[in-house]
Amino acid sequence: MVENVNNAGGAVVALRSMQTAREQLVASEKRLSSGLKVDNARDDAVSFQAASAMRGQTASLRSVSQSLGRAEGVVDVALAAGEQISRLLVEMRGAAATAMAGDFTDDQRAAQNAAFQEQKAQLVQLVRNATFDDANLLDGSNPNGVSFIADADASQPIVLAGRNLLPGGAVVTLGPQNDLSSPSAAAQAFEQIGVSLGNVGQVLADMGDESKKIGAQISFVSRLADVLASGIGRMVDADLAEESALIQALQVRQTLSAQAISIANSAPRALLSLFRG
Repeated sequence: MVENVNNAGGAVVALRSMQTAREQLVASEKRLSSGLKVDNARDDAVSFQAASAMRGQTASLRSVSQSLGRAEGVVDVALAAGEQISRLLVEMRGAAATAMAGDFTDDQRAAQNAAFQEQKAQLVQLVRNATFDDANLLDGSNPNGVSFIADADASQPIVLAGRNLLPGGAVVTLGPQNDLSSPSAAAQAFEQIGVSLGNVGQVLADMGDESKKIGAQISFVSRLADVLASGIGRMVDADLAEESALIQALQVRQTLSAQAISIANSAPRALLSLFRG
C-alpha cells in the first residue's frame, strides 16, 4: 500500500520565493526608513564613493559660504558707515559755506565752530564703529586688506581693500586744523570738504563693486551646493513612493507564496486519500 507521495517540489519553489520576497522586503523597508538606496559601499561601491567625494566638497562649500557671509557683513558695515560719513560731510560743507560770510558775531562764529568740531568728532566715531567681526575697512588698521575664502580649494580668495577715512588722511583730507573760526578758515574747510566728498564717493563706488562681487560669489556657491546636493540625491536617495509600492507588492508576493506552500503540502494528502478509499 502507498503510504507517501513525494510532491515537495512545488513547496520548495514557493518557499524559496517567500524567502526571496522576505529578503527584498527587509531591504526595501531599510531604504524606506533611511531614505537611502545607497547607504554603504556594499550597496553600490561606485555611487557610494562618488557621493562621499561630493559630500566632502559640499562640506567645503559650507565653509566658503560662512566666509563669504562674513565678507558680506564686513563690507556692508563699511558701506553703511561710508554713506553716513558722506552725508555728514555734506552737512559740514553747508555749515562751512554759511560760515564763509563775514557778518557773524564772535559768539555766533564760536557756536558755529563748536558744532563743526562736534561733527568732526562724529566722523571719527563713524570710522571707529565701522567694525564687523573684528574687521574694520575704514580705520587704516588693515592696509593689506582682509582676505576671505571664496572657493572650495581656497585658491582664489576675495580681498577687501583696507582704507583710512579718519579725518586728516588721504581720503578725508579735512583735518584737525580745519575750523570755522573765520571766513578764510571756513573757505579752507569748505575746499577740503569738497575734496573729501569726492574721495569718499570713490571709496563707496569701489566698496560697492566689492559687495557686488561677493554677492555674485555667494549666489554661485549656493547654486553649486544645490547642484551637488541634487547629484548626491540622484545617486543615493531612495524613491520613497517606489519603495512603498514595492513593499506592498512584496507583501502580496509573500502571501501568495504562503498559499502556494499550503497547496503544495496538501496535494500529497489529497492524492493518498484516493488510495485509502
